[in-house]
Amino acid sequence: MKEEKRERESKVKKKLTKIIRTVIVGALLMMIAGCGVVGKGSKYWIEDKVANIEKVYPTENLEDLFEKFPNGFIIKQRRLFKEGDKSYSLELKMRGDKDTKKIEGKVKKVLLQSKPYKETVEKESKVEYIKGQNLVLEKPEFLEDLLPKNHFLFQKLRFNKTILKKLEFNKKDYTMENGGYGITYNINNNIINTYLGVKSSNLTLRISGIESSNYNPYKHGIIISDKDKDIYYHELVSEHKEDLYRE
Repeated sequence: MKEEKRERESKVKKKLTKIIRTVIVGALLMMIAGCGVVGKGSKYWIEDKVANIEKVYPTENLEDLFEKFPNGFIIKQRRLFKEGDKSYSLELKMRGDKDTKKIEGKVKKVLLQSKPYKETVEKESKVEYIKGQNLVLEKPEFLEDLLPKNHFLFQKLRFNKTILKKLEFNKKDYTMENGGYGITYNINNNIINTYLGVKSSNLTLRISGIESSNYNPYKHGIIISDKDKDIYYHELVSEHKEDLYRE
């Protein structure tokens, strides 16, 4: 009788132990999901997504982008800067045409005014990528004002998962409505400083992208900024259909 009682008690204890372990594991998984450690929009998830930026960074010769994006691509660049007490935007957009294999676009210098807000194009020129010469203006007399560098930052700058993991994390963001995500790092990089013509050890780098359930094209942008020194640079490379067919 005593042995049967001990055996029953032992079975009950084993069942209780199993139930407790299951509850603990379930609670831990719920905590992990709640904290967003591995789920969509988590730091881990975004880091994994933005690592795809290495597909473009670096691409020294722009014509090589046609091999990566056979349906064509869009490149955008925007700089904000000041000249005296005036604020300007330097905006460059180029399209890689899948049929002609040409990479062409426009660049413009825009005066930004507030109260009321107003944009005035002061100078503008067509621009074309020519192998061996990089970016070439149709109006070379505007070179100094419109094209501080005749190449893009992604032609020189390298990013991959290993490099990104070494950067100092700042913050992350995720928008459930459109699948947009971004991760921001603190960065001090000589290639960036040289390209932007700045001396700053307080730069932030935000890498962004967009995720879709049924269509996941390459679309990554970077924003480099230093609010204290009015530094802002945006660069985007996209094969997204919405960008390709948007005028």
